[in-house]
Amino acid sequence: MKAHEKHIRDYLAANLQIIEPEHRLSLIATEFRIANPNGADGFIDILAKDKNEMWVVIELKRTNTSARQALHEVAKYTELLRDQMNLPKDRIRTLILSTTWHDLYTSASNFARDWGHDLRGYKISAAPSGRIPGIERVSWSPEPFNHHPSRVHCIEVYATAEERERGWHEIIELASQAQAHHLIGFDFDRIDAPELVDGQYLLYFAIGRINPDLAPLQDSLDVVPAHDEEDDPFFDVPDYYREHPAEYRALHHICLSHKALGVSRNGAPEDFIRISDDPHWELRSVRRSGAYATSELLTDDDLYQAVAGRYGGAQIRRQGTAVPDIQPRWASERESIRQTLAGNADWSVLMERWLDEAEADSSCLDVDIYVHNPCDLLQTLMYGLTDTSSALEKYAPMLRATATYTGGRTRATFGCLVWDGWQRSNLARLAPPPLREPTGWAVYRHSGEIGELDSLLLSLWGLRYALIDVDPLGIRQGVLELWTAQEGEIVRAVSPTSKTAYMRPDGLMPHMLRDFVHSHFDQIQTLVQEHLWMTHH
Repeated sequence: MKAHEKHIRDYLAANLQIIEPEHRLSLIATEFRIANPNGADGFIDILAKDKNEMWVVIELKRTNTSARQALHEVAKYTELLRDQMNLPKDRIRTLILSTTWHDLYTSASNFARDWGHDLRGYKISAAPSGRIPGIERVSWSPEPFNHHPSRVHCIEVYATAEERERGWHEIIELASQAQAHHLIGFDFDRIDAPELVDGQYLLYFAIGRINPDLAPLQDSLDVVPAHDEEDDPFFDVPDYYREHPAEYRALHHICLSHKALGVSRNGAPEDFIRISDDPHWELRSVRRSGAYATSELLTDDDLYQAVAGRYGGAQIRRQGTAVPDIQPRWASERESIRQTLAGNADWSVLMERWLDEAEADSSCLDVDIYVHNPCDLLQTLMYGLTDTSSALEKYAPMLRATATYTGGRTRATFGCLVWDGWQRSNLARLAPPPLREPTGWAVYRHSGEIGELDSLLLSLWGLRYALIDVDPLGIRQGVLELWTAQEGEIVRAVSPTSKTAYMRPDGLMPHMLRDFVHSHFDQIQTLVQEHLWMTHH
C-alpha cells in the first residue's frame, strides 16, 4: 500500500531536519493558503524558513501524474508570495520532493537552470505510514553542450571526386581520434578556369565545438608542442584560433596525417563566404558527421548559414533577425553583432545606441541586421577597382538595419563610409606605414587586427563610418539623419537643416566613398597597382 500524500506531508512537517539539516528549516505552515486574484487560490504543501531567513516553498509529489504539476505549482506559489505577500525575490527558494522523477527530471533540470529562483529536487521513499526512510538530492542535468560550428575550418583540394570521398572518411576518423566528433563538410566542384587551381574537387569542412570535458583526452595525441618550440601549433595562425584550442588541436592532428593535393589550408567563415561567392566554384553537396548527422531538424541551409557565420563569427559578412521582446534570442543577436563589428569602433558605438532604441520601443516587432566588410578599406579599394564587372559598392563596408513596428511603420538605417569633402594631396604618404606595402597589410589581416589600422587610415584620409536614417522609400529619397561617433560620443545631424562637414552643400546627402574615390582616383589607382605588383612579385 502506498503512502498518502497527506501522511508524507505531516511526517515531513514534523521532521524538517531530515530534508536539509545544514539549513535548519523551521515550519511556518502546512497547506498554506495564498490568494490568487487571477485564478484559483493556491495551497503550499509546506512553507518553511531556513537559518538564513529565506522562505522555502516545499512541494510534494508521489506519482508521475502529479509530478507533472510540480513545476507549474512552485512557479505559481513563488509568484503569488511575491505579489500577494510582498516577499522579495531573493528571499524565496523552492524544493520539490517526489517519490518518482521519471517524467519530471528533464523539465525540472531545464527549469532550474533558467529560473530566477533557487530550485532543488529530492527523491524520497515513503512507508505506508508516511515515514520517510530515505531522501536523496537530485542532481540536475547540465546545460546541453552546443556543438555549434567553431571558426576552425580547413580547405582541402583533390584531383578526383573519388579521392575527395575517401578523404572525407579519413578526416572523420582522424577527427574522432582528437575528440572532434561533429563535422560539417561542403563539396565544391570547379566549373570554370581549372588551370588556376591545383585540383578541381574541393572539400571545405568546419569542426564543431568540442566539449571541454573531452579536451584532456587530446593529450595522448602528442600534437601540442610547447609554445617556445619551433612547431608551436599556434604559430602563424589567426588569433581567434586561440579561442578554440581544442578544435585547433584536432585540426592540427588531422593535417599531420591527412594530405590532399598540396598543403591543407586553414579556413574561417570569411574564406567560406569567398569560396561560396566565387563563380568558378559550385556547391554540390553538404556532408555531416556526429550530432549534425543525427539531427532531423537542421537543414543543409541551416548548416551553411552557421559555417558562414550568420549566427556569429564571420567578420566580413553576417545577417540576422530578432525580436526585442524575445530576450534570449535578442541578447544572442546583439552579442553576435558586437563580435562582427569588433574591429569597427564607430559602428560598434552607433549600433549599440540604435539597438537600445529598438529595444526600448514596445511597438518594435522585428529587427533585421546585415553587415558586410566592416573594417578594411584597403581591401575594398583593391577589389573594387580591379573588378570591372561589379560596382565599387559590392566591396565597400556596408551595414543595413531595418526595424518594423506595429501599424506598418519601418525604420531604415544604412551604415556606410562618409567623407569630409577635403582633397588630400598624397594619400600614400598619409597611410600608416604597415599599410603602405602588401606584406604588412596581409599580416594584420591574417591576425584579425586590421581594425585599428583601418580606423587610423580613415581618420588620415578624412573618412568616417556613419549611420544614416533614410526615407522608408529608399536612400535616393534623401537622408533623414546622419549619425557619427566622435571620440565615443554620438553626433546626430538632422537633414537638411543641420550643417556637418560630411553633408554635401545641398544638405540632402553626405559625401560618400564613391565621391572620395572619384576625387582621388589617380592616387588610389597608383596605390592599388603598387600593391598588386608587389603581391605578384
